[in-house]
Amino acid sequence: MLGSLAAACTSSAPNGSAANLGSVRPVEITTPPKGSFTASECVHKGPGTDYEVGPGKKYAAIGDVPMEQLKAGDTVRIHYRPEPYREKLMIGGVGKADAPIRVCGVRGPNGEMPVIDGENATTRKQLIFPYDGHQVRGLVMVGWKRSDPWQTGPEHIVIEGLELRHASPPYKFTDKSGAEAAYTQPAAGIFVQRGKFITIRGNVVHDNGNGLFVGTAGGEELTEDVLIEGNYIYNNGSSENYYHHNVYNEGNRITYQFNHFGPPKSSPQGILGANIKERSAGVVIRYNWIEDGAHLIDLVDSQEARQPNVTSPGFHESWVYGNVLVRGPTASGSMVHYGGDSGMLETYRKGTLHFFHNTVVIENSAYKEWEGSAIFELSTNDEALESRNNVYMSDTPYPNRPVMLLGKRDGVVSGVASFEGDWIREGIDTFATGKVKQVATANGVDGCTRGADPGFSSLEKRDFHLGEACPFVGKGAALTTPNDYGVRMQYVQHGKGEPRPAEASPTPGAFARK
Repeated sequence: MLGSLAAACTSSAPNGSAANLGSVRPVEITTPPKGSFTASECVHKGPGTDYEVGPGKKYAAIGDVPMEQLKAGDTVRIHYRPEPYREKLMIGGVGKADAPIRVCGVRGPNGEMPVIDGENATTRKQLIFPYDGHQVRGLVMVGWKRSDPWQTGPEHIVIEGLELRHASPPYKFTDKSGAEAAYTQPAAGIFVQRGKFITIRGNVVHDNGNGLFVGTAGGEELTEDVLIEGNYIYNNGSSENYYHHNVYNEGNRITYQFNHFGPPKSSPQGILGANIKERSAGVVIRYNWIEDGAHLIDLVDSQEARQPNVTSPGFHESWVYGNVLVRGPTASGSMVHYGGDSGMLETYRKGTLHFFHNTVVIENSAYKEWEGSAIFELSTNDEALESRNNVYMSDTPYPNRPVMLLGKRDGVVSGVASFEGDWIREGIDTFATGKVKQVATANGVDGCTRGADPGFSSLEKRDFHLGEACPFVGKGAALTTPNDYGVRMQYVQHGKGEPRPAEASPTPGAFARK
């Protein structure tokens, strides 16, 4: 079991904790998770109503369930069947911390997940959306019900154990009025218009315009306290433009953990969308496997929620730790972008990216000649990077296939970076070279450990655990991060986690040697 998201996000943190620093206090892991989160048990607990959906159940279709009436403690249990459910969902009720509204999938005899497919999906006519035009924006939707008072928004909602696909053009659906409608290009597998304490756990989300899209505005519409845990999210985005992603969020206090992020949708020009694009304040990304994307992680300025977020202390500190980041054999943009992308420099993050105990691998041996890859891109010198105890590995850092720690944007290398306790592959440059203007600084690189072989169990098989020949065991730097950000877990392929083995002295990377 994992600690309560509600309890973990309170402001009554002890002195020295992340909450007092103005950042999100991430979900507490009270007991190590066992097995895959995608195998979470879908059983009804608590005082509410148990709505069972599927063959031989009281409700044959999801649309038979009065979703517009869900209240605290209710569970909608969707049983596996060979044919997908071609139906749309809208969840707008108010749950409680100890009695959430839960929509979950009951697996089949061989572990099959129930599939909800947006292609030719139908819509229950009684569903209440924020406005009727909202229907084109997603498959599973969370948001304010127009019949509720404006101040009443959905809270304590759990969505888990479902496979969600095909909320994107060219697919169409039947809306609540019975008319045929087409999804918008940015439609999402899970679209959260507004909510608090939203948990998205153990789902498989693929082939949508956006896999997840959380948050659309500030004020009372600001989405807060979101846990994204143990999902497999891949092949979302667009093959035509850069604006759609595996995940695209703009809220406040977002925690990612134990997810497997496969590559976003590709195009003849490569992958155009990001894997994780975040405009939120209070972002924690830990213990995930993140593979490819125009950016693997894109932490930029807010838009619709600019007013509350730019003044939030949590907007100016982002925490990325314990992850595996893999840039595959096709070159693309920088792996981690921090700052902004609007051109409105005054709204950029202007803070610190805390990046520690990650394993970063660039598979550049198959790059075309003179193609390169940057690990970080900092938008301006108002953005800072603190890199501690990471592993930066390139399988073949040829001079004509360059890899660099700090890359360029519009011909300028920016940012204030510091490195300590990292292991850096020989041949990885500090700065982008060539026709660039360098205004960035990078302190501590010369003091980091260098080498040609990190001693992974198998680089070819992408097993980045540490073998007996690992040269940097116990050679990391002592961390002084707040206790809330202690590195206590490590990722297990895939969608799992385990306690990180205790060490007398820290080892760089996402894994400690057992």
